[in-house]
Amino acid sequence: MLINPHSSRTVRIIGCVWLVFPVAYMIYALAVLGLDTQDAVKIILSPWFWIVSVIAIVSAIGLLQIAWYGWYLFLFSNFTVAYQTAVVLAYYSKSEFKFLTFIFTLLLQAVAISLVARRVRVPYFIPRIRWWESDPRYKLSVRVQVVRPDASTFEGEILDFSSRGCFIKTQVYFTVEEKIDLSFSLFDYPIHCKGQVVWKAESRVTHPKGIGVKFFQLDKDTKSYLKKATVKTKKLTRIYNQMTREKNWQEYLRRENSYQGKITDKISRHDPSKT
Repeated sequence: MLINPHSSRTVRIIGCVWLVFPVAYMIYALAVLGLDTQDAVKIILSPWFWIVSVIAIVSAIGLLQIAWYGWYLFLFSNFTVAYQTAVVLAYYSKSEFKFLTFIFTLLLQAVAISLVARRVRVPYFIPRIRWWESDPRYKLSVRVQVVRPDASTFEGEILDFSSRGCFIKTQVYFTVEEKIDLSFSLFDYPIHCKGQVVWKAESRVTHPKGIGVKFFQLDKDTKSYLKKATVKTKKLTRIYNQMTREKNWQEYLRRENSYQGKITDKISRHDPSKT
């Protein structure tokens, strides 16, 4: 199935545009970038145009399927498209406002990236917490009990969550669309809810092995508390990031002072009159 049923309408629209990139881009080039038919043919015959198109199409497939590589390849695709647009405007365009047209194109791409980011970078698709860099004393780590349809039970670890879903680190095998029951506690508040596996990740550099779970059939109180817990977690994350920056800055100053001290000692040993 090309399109993941859990993908949002916005992601589907942008993904479909990227899926037919060669046609969509040439229409845009003729209508906005100031190309005539003859120059359009030159672009179509350019190998670079088809390299950009293949990257765009593959990234579209990744987005529509909510594959782990989709978001990152989409970002890279936008970079190649921006370069392609710059080349088109510099060598082929008949427009009198090339710079403004280029800025307008970049703004369109920025809007597309922003819209996709809001809907793809969620806990149950791509965790937002850089877990491999987090200090164990501060990172979110919530033990969760998972019950499968066959009544088997196991424990996992929630590394990221929102009011709509979470990412559970686990070595247990799951299938996409599998429905499970979850029991966990956030800030001493017990939560029991149902979830559906919408994504699974193998152990990689950017992700631990686990599953993305989308909540459903949440009662009103649980929804309200999850929203509050999400806000609280974001505040704690900002505090932790600030502490990390201060710690790194203090470490840098300590090393710099130590280095300057060593330089001073060397100078004094060679020339005592300068001490």
